[in-house]
Amino acid sequence: MSSDKEISFPKEVKAVEMPEQKVFDGIPFPLVLNPADGFQDKNADFWKGWVEANPVALKQLLVKYGAILFRQFPLDTPKEFDDFAKAFCYKEFPYVGGGAVRINIVGNTFTASEAPPGNAIPFHHEMAHVRDYPLILFFYCDTPSKEGGETPILLSNVVYRKMAEIEPEFVGRLETESLRYTRIVPDEQDITSHIGRNWRSTFLAKDKEEAERNAKAAGYEIEWLEDGSVRTITPELPGVRIDERTGKKMWFNSIVGVYHAWTDARNDGSKAATFPNGETIPQRLVTAIERAMDEAGVSFEWQRRDALLIDNRTVQHSRAAHFVPPRRILASLYSDDDGPLAFVK
Repeated sequence: MSSDKEISFPKEVKAVEMPEQKVFDGIPFPLVLNPADGFQDKNADFWKGWVEANPVALKQLLVKYGAILFRQFPLDTPKEFDDFAKAFCYKEFPYVGGGAVRINIVGNTFTASEAPPGNAIPFHHEMAHVRDYPLILFFYCDTPSKEGGETPILLSNVVYRKMAEIEPEFVGRLETESLRYTRIVPDEQDITSHIGRNWRSTFLAKDKEEAERNAKAAGYEIEWLEDGSVRTITPELPGVRIDERTGKKMWFNSIVGVYHAWTDARNDGSKAATFPNGETIPQRLVTAIERAMDEAGVSFEWQRRDALLIDNRTVQHSRAAHFVPPRRILASLYSDDDGPLAFVK
């Protein structure tokens, strides 16, 4: 990757240190930006225009760092955040196939999750369990919790390297075989579950016929069940992918996420991710992955008005189990022109 000297920071912002940052390959993670001296009194409209005027520099910084935390920027409302995110000129991504219950707030901005406190959301790439996934994520802190409620993040390449060291045979199999994910989607919304989004919302459909068309277009196999729910099976998806922009391999799968978060009244998360022959992932390997993720993870306390930009191809996110309400973190999903990760050849 390029050095700091080769990527210029626009003069309106400055990089600052955060105690929770970690350094990988000499690069701090995440990059934290504040308004520079002389620009701290600018309003949200100014920063929207600033984003529009600096697309190349911001893209270069995101590729290099993976995640950028915009802190102390005057994004006072969800609408101002939505405008800020849209100023990057990414393409809005429809939330088809995702399992989380989300409420639209404004524009392309939704609640990140309606799952209650006490339910940790494991590290994951957004929608890595489906064929078409968003490439760019934004998170916005509208209301920080009084305690807890962090959104930890990690560099997926770091997890890949750790796993290749400790479980080379398993990683080699992931690089040559695919994974499939099975989930039963409910007939009605279930906010008690991480994957409680009903099939109408999941497949953006008004009836079963439209749901079937949209599901099959996304590569799913589906089976309607007697209670009105639907069993969905994804196409075969690689567990390791390559970022052709950098040549780095990414731990791009949902093994840990589905193992823990896909257990509810309808689903058994330990059986959700399988190799094509139906073989499940042993618990000891799930534990090894979790350990690698914990070592790579960075967790910081949200501050009101924080905006976090994530490259979903290279960075995973999660949610801490413990928090004291109220807490409202918003999310926005996009795609860009660089396209998805490549398959390992």
